[in-house]
Amino acid sequence: MGWLDDCRDKCRRIKFVSEKLVWDEKANHVGSLKATSQLLDHNHAAIPGLYFKGIYSPKSLTGDVYSFALMATQARDHHRVFMLEVYPPHVVSHRGKTEWLKGPHVHLGDERLEQITRAIHGNLDAISVNRWIERFRRHAKVHDNNVLRLTHPLSGTLFG
Repeated sequence: MGWLDDCRDKCRRIKFVSEKLVWDEKANHVGSLKATSQLLDHNHAAIPGLYFKGIYSPKSLTGDVYSFALMATQARDHHRVFMLEVYPPHVVSHRGKTEWLKGPHVHLGDERLEQITRAIHGNLDAISVNRWIERFRRHAKVHDNNVLRLTHPLSGTLFG
């Protein structure tokens, strides 16, 4: 089984967040926030080496940026399994070896191993952050349990 097949398999399995997400300042990035959570399987047992990672970066000139990722650890390495990156439609958001993408896009896999990157098209300005989270949840099969919620840093605020 190759890396992309392994990523697809990890995405197909239903997972649950294991703890309340706390959005803390991201080191070396002023104003950016990061949250992580260990993931649980259908029996609510920890899935070794698999976790959720979210990042919020307020950009005053270009617009806010969010990313929601399913990550895997292998020894000391952290590899992306699946990621949804939400950028304003006019901003270059991905510079690959052969392609440049603007706006929101998804990654399956990790560039150090093997990856597929695809742009997301549509009426992007009409999509709220909560709908982006729902899209991530559908693709990565990451669910809330009865108490813990997959949130964004502006949840419960005037902007949430």
